[in-house]
Amino acid sequence: MNRTAWTAIAVFLLAPGAALAQRTSVSGDFPIYDNLGKPDFTVDPKRFVSQMEIVDRLFEAGDCELDERTVGGTGYRRLLRFDTVIVNAGDGDQLVGDPTDPSGPYYANFEFAQCHGHYHNKGFSDYKLLNLNRTVATPGHKQAFCLEDNLRYSNDTGKRQFVTCSYQGISSGYGDWYFKQLSGQWIDITGIPEGDYIVQVTVNAIGLFDEGANLYPNTIEARVHIPDPRKKVTIDNSPLLLAK
Repeated sequence: MNRTAWTAIAVFLLAPGAALAQRTSVSGDFPIYDNLGKPDFTVDPKRFVSQMEIVDRLFEAGDCELDERTVGGTGYRRLLRFDTVIVNAGDGDQLVGDPTDPSGPYYANFEFAQCHGHYHNKGFSDYKLLNLNRTVATPGHKQAFCLEDNLRYSNDTGKRQFVTCSYQGISSGYGDWYFKQLSGQWIDITGIPEGDYIVQVTVNAIGLFDEGANLYPNTIEARVHIPDPRKKVTIDNSPLLLAK
């Protein structure tokens, strides 16, 4: 089941263009441990914070994001976007397998994303914006993931095994990187009043995967200041990415 007893809280102010682009490693913070051959998922807190930013973006009728409900309507929407890197810090690989194989253990949890052109694991992560009293400021959304080995987080680990959405999983010591330029890697904060809030991301949100002892947090949080909705921020006109 999901484990939310431990959270990493980082306090910072967002400014347009303030996100950093450096590669960060959390291998020292979350060393691989004996989890009886099971995975343990957590989120890279350094990359989560350093890549966070607020932008405005135009959405029009027919855009995939409206169908997928990652934005609340057409027109310019204000987005709080960030990187999510899911690190497997248990000593076991998480094999997910071929999403088209009806005999696979997770077959029922896959959905085909028409806009992305591949299968996602439904509800793997949950994005929310909370008020400081921990009530929900805006619901955010459940983000579906195609689980792959994108980044190596430990030198003492095996080879990269899962490299496409057609055969999914995350190996021990590897991370699956969803970067902020991907469609849906945000919370729609359009119209949210100026103030301080908490950004919350939970992975393995529906408890689909057995994480054994689950020593590392499934939920990560960061405190963020959202500017007045009337204040200008960077307008992002770059093409949205649909695949990693």
